[in-house]
Amino acid sequence: MHAIDFLKDPSKVPVKPVYAVFGDDVYLRRESLASIRRLILHGDDEEMGLTRFAGEHASLADVIDEVRTVPIFAKRKVVIVDGADPFVTAHRKELEAYVEHPSTAGVLVLAVKLWPSNTKLAKNLEKAGLSIECKGPSEKVLGAWLVHMAKTRSEVRLDSDAASLLIELVGTEVGLLISEIEKLAVFVGAQARIQRDVVARMVGAGRIEDVWNVLTATTTGRGEVALDLLDRLLGAGEHPIGLLAAMSASLRKVHHAGQLRRNRMPLDNACEEAGIKFGRDKVRLQHAHLGPRRVDQLPRLLLQADLDLKGASNLPPRVVIEKLLIELARPRQD
Repeated sequence: MHAIDFLKDPSKVPVKPVYAVFGDDVYLRRESLASIRRLILHGDDEEMGLTRFAGEHASLADVIDEVRTVPIFAKRKVVIVDGADPFVTAHRKELEAYVEHPSTAGVLVLAVKLWPSNTKLAKNLEKAGLSIECKGPSEKVLGAWLVHMAKTRSEVRLDSDAASLLIELVGTEVGLLISEIEKLAVFVGAQARIQRDVVARMVGAGRIEDVWNVLTATTTGRGEVALDLLDRLLGAGEHPIGLLAAMSASLRKVHHAGQLRRNRMPLDNACEEAGIKFGRDKVRLQHAHLGPRRVDQLPRLLLQADLDLKGASNLPPRVVIEKLLIELARPRQD
């Protein structure tokens, strides 16, 4: 089950004795773990009913003993193994056996980054428990979910076209989007409705224009200009993860339009299909500068930058973004 579906209404999902929460979206992973905890512990004292282990140092015996120990002050216990990838690797066989006959006293939650569905452990867990995928959803799915979350969590109506604009301005980083909705809910107050014009006025219009200027400069070969604008954004307090999210939303559309043009679709049609409503002449210049090979590589470059920002690289976040911009600004070679 995707976290987007789970978080719509966790109470409608039957409680399971074992969960795997996996994926690289920090917000979805955190919210899924919190929802599991609330779902199982209800009004019980969460401090008494919850135990957490660090996966890198956790002992299998300690974890299983904790899950099987009958709680004193709660009806059921929740045991979370955070960063459980090394824990799963070290104890895969034992965990395969455990999920076939899980404890009734407690719930085991494995929080991992990777969870291949073709392993025996994953297949066994699906029979007895639930795996929750915390991966960023498509823009279409995300838009509808934001409308739902605005209503249920912030008690405001978020118009669908306002949700689409919000994604275009902020990017697809779920945590950033939810944060913006919360701010907008406070702004609209008793009106309790977030319309497109409110999003356009309030969601960092100046910042987004600067981000677009960075992208325009770097994807048309003006690397020095792009780096200078990046320096201003970072100096103003913008976070590199948020900047990459906003850049990625636009660059994925440039990639999509490029793929369609390679299949002989006219530029205007390709831009419309890719969701690019304005600046189509700019897209022509971007494709001309980047060349077909780099346009094809955009998803890979964005993914690598995202992974590097989230711990795959020892480089400072600023340098990760600068490397991406320099790669996009260099002259084409095809």
